[in-house]
Amino acid sequence: MAAGIRVLSGLGEKAPACIRLDFLNRRWLLDCGDGLENEPGFDPAWLTKVNAVFISHDHVDHIGAAHYAIEAGLPIYCTAVTAKALPPGADVNILPAFGEIQVDGVTVTTGRTGHAFGGVWLHFDIGGGVLYTGDICTESDYFLYDQAPDAATVLCDASYGMDNVSQRDRIDGLLGAVAGFDGQILFPVPPSGRAAEMALLFERHGLTDWTMDMRCYGRVQQVLTPGGQDFVTFDAIADLRRLTPKAREFNPDAKLLLCHSPCGTKGASGDITRKWQEQGRLGQDAKVIYTGHMSETARKLVNEGKGEFHRWNVHPRLRDVVELAQNCHALQIVPLFCTRPEEFGLVEGFEGRLQLSDRFYL
Repeated sequence: MAAGIRVLSGLGEKAPACIRLDFLNRRWLLDCGDGLENEPGFDPAWLTKVNAVFISHDHVDHIGAAHYAIEAGLPIYCTAVTAKALPPGADVNILPAFGEIQVDGVTVTTGRTGHAFGGVWLHFDIGGGVLYTGDICTESDYFLYDQAPDAATVLCDASYGMDNVSQRDRIDGLLGAVAGFDGQILFPVPPSGRAAEMALLFERHGLTDWTMDMRCYGRVQQVLTPGGQDFVTFDAIADLRRLTPKAREFNPDAKLLLCHSPCGTKGASGDITRKWQEQGRLGQDAKVIYTGHMSETARKLVNEGKGEFHRWNVHPRLRDVVELAQNCHALQIVPLFCTRPEEFGLVEGFEGRLQLSDRFYL
């Protein structure tokens, strides 16, 4: 089956995810993300002649431009959890959390990513197998992760590039930063990502003066529904049930605030940051700790001493990317969402398999 890949966005930069898969007379779009703050956004022209859209998870850089697909009347394939984040009017076709379905005669296999509630990687039985990971993380004690099947072509989340620091070391650094500051700390987080995971961490370490906003609490409620066990570990769900009464009420005076959105410029985290800034508190008795992708505003606040960056691993380390490629017996590897993908050419075992073109055939 003749097929080709076009990476429309996400190769050679930390940019919104959007990849086109062409085969026979079909054209599928894998994710339709939008940019954060001043970053490049989705180009509606990318939907030209597209027959269907597959969305890996509900973070804005993967789902933020879904309204264009809905306006075009295109069928959208995603999990039931991710579908809840779509704008009204979507023609939704449900993907399993872990399993396979037939789409236009092609077997599409999915598995949990360890990254976000409702998130799945996508494997297409085309050209020896095409695996698109979306965003993945193998280190989470909260989210479930499934090993993908063999794939000749692996389009892999490589957001951290050559970074190999473990989540355990990251957590040690984060806890040290919290213990060393007496004032309030705001953590901008994605509700479907690390919000609940961080709350459980704080509780385990006796940092009980935390709170989360209603967007984050809403996702905790989703996790506690019968479908929650499809993506979250049994132990984490049991712990969350005990914390539900506390998480239900947002306390703006708590020491640790977990708030949407992760960029820190929108939602409750944006409102609180601006309020603290106006009050002259940032850098004094209040600060922001960013744990994910840094927006321009976030970098500015850190440079001014009003915030800090302590990464919480939600993407694969170098060793995880290498292991994934080996386990899938990949013949072509495309490192996505990193600024210097060419560095993977120096990684043992990647010689002759690294694909850095934004368009190629399978």
